[in-house]
Amino acid sequence: MQKKYPNNLDAWVNLICSTEIPILRSTHTKISEQQKKIDKLNLRDISILIRHDPLLCIKLFNHQETKRRLQQITDVTTIEKTLLMIGITGFFRAFGESTLLENKLAQNNEAIEACHQTCSRAFFASQLAEAMGKYRRDIDPNEVAMAALLHETAEILLWQVAPELMSEIEINMWSDSALKSKHIQKQILGCTINELQQQLSMQWRLPEILTHLVDENFFEEPRVRIVQLATAIARHSEWSWNKENNIKDLAECAYFLKISAEEAHQIIIKTSIQTAKHWIWYEVQPAAARLVEY
Repeated sequence: MQKKYPNNLDAWVNLICSTEIPILRSTHTKISEQQKKIDKLNLRDISILIRHDPLLCIKLFNHQETKRRLQQITDVTTIEKTLLMIGITGFFRAFGESTLLENKLAQNNEAIEACHQTCSRAFFASQLAEAMGKYRRDIDPNEVAMAALLHETAEILLWQVAPELMSEIEINMWSDSALKSKHIQKQILGCTINELQQQLSMQWRLPEILTHLVDENFFEEPRVRIVQLATAIARHSEWSWNKENNIKDLAECAYFLKISAEEAHQIIIKTSIQTAKHWIWYEVQPAAARLVEY
């Protein structure tokens, strides 16, 4: 008997918000290792750890919001600033015993691999967004990096609560490349993943600027465009480096940064190689591994 899933945006929000957000097993392993040498740690060590796992990043921001003091007027928008608020000991106390994603999906290897792949893609996108932000001398490259990291959260969580439907979306995309992903998502889920991401961000009370930066409706804004370009490049390079979408991404990146296509290409390739060094965190092939096919 097929499981009955929600078929509209509000129902999906309610389902996901009622489900505990897990973290990656590799993240938990790193937390355990760092906890043993807590006296030698600084906030940067923990920040680097969190930046690998979009799920832990969501949990961190949500945790801080629930503990928010009345006198705190402005949003805390980066991992580093949030860690300053809760402290090193507070971090381990809050997240040291988090549920593991792999345990929640123990019998579904396809869903586990899809979650790992999406987390890896989100990490690559965050590194690209930070690189582009620094190139443009963004007011805070860490913010666009965080937005890119969180951009795929709804997709990761959908693979956990509705792997059959996410698999169906993937099959439809592969079988007919002319179909638009948003159309398929709307048909199968009753909403788009971007719409779900926006509603979840508000439900989790994420910093307003981060919610705004992941909203595709504001693509014309430079900072939002950085996030969208970074996530598009990361998504398309997941399968290839030399298809129509890749060429389009490169042209858009060069135009946006006001540099040559070759210079844009070098920024993307350099970032992909740097990101690939962290592949073991996700146990999936990094985008840079496909450069040999290019």
